[in-house]
Amino acid sequence: MKIVTWNVNSLKARREYVERYLEDRSPDVLCLQELKLQDHAVPTEIFTSRGYEVAIHGQKQWNGVLIASKLPLEDVVRGLPEGDEGQSRLIAATVAGVRIINLYCPQGQKVDSPKFPYKLGFYDALLAWLNDNCSADGELVVTGDLNIARDPEDIYDPEGFADVPSFHPEEHRRWDALLAWGLQDAVKPHIEPGTYSFWDYRGAAFRFNNGMRIDHHLVTKSLNKRVQSAWIDRPFRKKIDGLKASDHAPVGIELA
Repeated sequence: MKIVTWNVNSLKARREYVERYLEDRSPDVLCLQELKLQDHAVPTEIFTSRGYEVAIHGQKQWNGVLIASKLPLEDVVRGLPEGDEGQSRLIAATVAGVRIINLYCPQGQKVDSPKFPYKLGFYDALLAWLNDNCSADGELVVTGDLNIARDPEDIYDPEGFADVPSFHPEEHRRWDALLAWGLQDAVKPHIEPGTYSFWDYRGAAFRFNNGMRIDHHLVTKSLNKRVQSAWIDRPFRKKIDGLKASDHAPVGIELA
């Protein structure tokens, strides 16, 4: 089973690009973030016409998450109580016995912005939610745009980004708390250091590989034993036949 996460940075703007991806890659499960659409406006036919079930937690103009699966979606949950403040940032479902939690975590903007404590609070609420609703002994993946680059090799300029959101010690503490809960980075063992998933549109960042690895699959120990491969699909960060890409690349894992 191939599970892919991808921040598409507006499904409306990226519709044809996503269709191209589905035709070329055909993942079993696709977790999208930053839809920027309300539920009724999501073009579900691009998934259903290809045999996918779809679960959506949308929001007008901002945020929004979606899970599309070729296998049945069970026990769908939308929203993070006490953490998302009404923003559409979490959707969860079970697929073939694997609990999938798809997240669009806050970016945090600046340390002196209210958005930074919101990000930290979101992570605190996520950990509490996991404690109450999930088991580290089961098969579970926390995936999505987590907006954290954990290690120096996960960001192109670790010195320049020291103490900056996405590479801040307080975020790293939240990341480490998720690992202590029972999650493992399923992608890192399968990629070269300096392999990124996000490149800003500005400053020719993609051309110079000035990126960050902030899109992740964190899995429980039992599920990690089933991970056969993992990848960051860099070709789908490029313009294809005139279609403009998201600033994120798809990130995938394949389970035995």
